[in-house]
Amino acid sequence: MHPQIRHARFNLIVCSATIVLTSAAYLLMLRFLDPQRARAAFGFFGLLGLLGLGPTFYHIKPGEARVILDERDKQIRDRSQVVAWRIVWLYWSLACMGPWAWVAIRSGLDAVQVPFVPVEWLPWVLMSGFLVFMTAWSISILVNYGRGNSKDDERAT
Repeated sequence: MHPQIRHARFNLIVCSATIVLTSAAYLLMLRFLDPQRARAAFGFFGLLGLLGLGPTFYHIKPGEARVILDERDKQIRDRSQVVAWRIVWLYWSLACMGPWAWVAIRSGLDAVQVPFVPVEWLPWVLMSGFLVFMTAWSISILVNYGRGNSKDDERAT
C-alpha cells in the first residue's frame, strides 16, 4: 500500500475518533452536568496531536533504495490540498456567516451589532477548521488514488 494512502487512512481514523469521542463526551456530560462543565469534553481535541505521526509513513528503511513519491503522487497530493483548501474556505464561510445570518434573520440587523459569539468559541472553531482540512485532504487522497487505480485496471484489460 502506498505511504500516502496509509497516511490518509490514519488521518481519517484519528479525525473520526476525535469527532466521535468529543461529541459523545460532550452530549453525555451535558446531560448529567451543566454546560460550563461539559466543555471539558473538548479535551478530546488533544487526540489531534496524533496527526503529527503522519510523516512516519514516508520513512525508508536503511539500505533500501526506492522512491517514496513520484510525479503522479505529488500531483495527487497537490490536487488533494487544493480540494481541501476549497472545503476549508466553505467551512469558514459557513462558520462566520452562518451565525450572523441566523441572528440577522431571526432578530433583525440591530441584534447583529451586539457580540453574540463568545470569544471562548474561537479556538474550537479554529481546531474544527483544522479537522475539516485534514478530513477533506484524506478523503481526496483516497478518492484520487481510487480513481487512478480503476483507470490503470481498465488499461490493463
